[in-house]
Amino acid sequence: MLSKKKIKIMFRMADYERGKGKQDLNIIKFYKNDYVRLNMIKSLICVTFAYLLIVGLVAMYNIGYIIESTFDLPYRSIVIWIAGIYIALLVIYAFISLVVYAFKYDKARKRVKQYFRYLKYLQKNYQSDEDGIVEG
Repeated sequence: MLSKKKIKIMFRMADYERGKGKQDLNIIKFYKNDYVRLNMIKSLICVTFAYLLIVGLVAMYNIGYIIESTFDLPYRSIVIWIAGIYIALLVIYAFISLVVYAFKYDKARKRVKQYFRYLKYLQKNYQSDEDGIVEG
C-alpha cells in the first residue's frame, strides 16, 4: 500500500537519481584515496600544461630580447626561477586538489548513504506489504 511518506521518498530518490545521483554513484565506485589521487594527478597534469603554455607564451612575447641577448642571459638563474615557480604551483595545487576532492567524496558518500537508507526503508516496507496480502 502506498502512503504519502513512501511517495515522498520515491520522489526524492527519483530526483536524486536524475541529478547528482549519477555523479555520486560514479564517485563512490572508488576508494576515497584512489579518487583523491586520481583527481590530484589530473589536476597536476593540467597545471603542468597550463604552466608550459604560459612559459612558452612569455618566451614568444620576449623572443626579440631573447635573440638579442642570447649570450648574455643568465640561463641558470632563469631555469631555477622557472623550476621553483613550477614546483610551488604543483605543491599549492596538490594541496587544493586534496582538500577539494576529499570534501567532494565525503559529500557524495553522505548523499549515497541516505539514498541507500531510503532504498532499504522502501524494500522493508514493500516486503511487509507483500506479506500482508493474502492470495485467495
